[in-house]
Amino acid sequence: MAFYTLRARRRHNPLLRRSDVVSAWTALLLSAGLVLGAPAAGMAAGWSAFTQGRAAAAERAASLHRVQAELLRDTPESMPSSDGSVTQSKYRVLVRWDTPGGGVSQGVALVPEGMERGDRTDVWLDSRNAITAPPKDDGDVLLEAFTVGTSVTAGSAAAVLVVRLAVRRTADRHRMAEWEREWFGVEPEWSGRRRA
Repeated sequence: MAFYTLRARRRHNPLLRRSDVVSAWTALLLSAGLVLGAPAAGMAAGWSAFTQGRAAAAERAASLHRVQAELLRDTPESMPSSDGSVTQSKYRVLVRWDTPGGGVSQGVALVPEGMERGDRTDVWLDSRNAITAPPKDDGDVLLEAFTVGTSVTAGSAAAVLVVRLAVRRTADRHRMAEWEREWFGVEPEWSGRRRA
């Protein structure tokens, strides 16, 4: 439609209004924005989130240290769900580990189900030697970046469509006003009525 309207402008179509040309050019530009701009914005946002996420994960990993801890209690066994699949859960269990000074510390860690007392598992400690969540791996960072990129792409596409709708409504109002002004001028001749 936009391309046809732009071609009709070149042929000096007397029915073509300025609002038609503005609407056609806007549709063409916004279509390019929808096809090219929204994905580009999403990719840029996703890449930015990925690089920032990796840097933050590396910084966090540098501030933590990993130790082997021994479970002091058993965790429950995995339970099959109603559809027969087995989902692995994590439980809070008391664990203990050796400290660098030769002592022993205890804490509660999230441990996969099915582990028994005496089993060893990795736990992450912060600068105060308290158990904390492990740093994000590249898979977690990539998933977050993908979510950011997808959200920005969808938001950009929605913004383009909202702008297109607003421009179209405005152009329709102008178009109808132009038609009404012209009709006001020619209607008396067509109807045979003369205005006073």
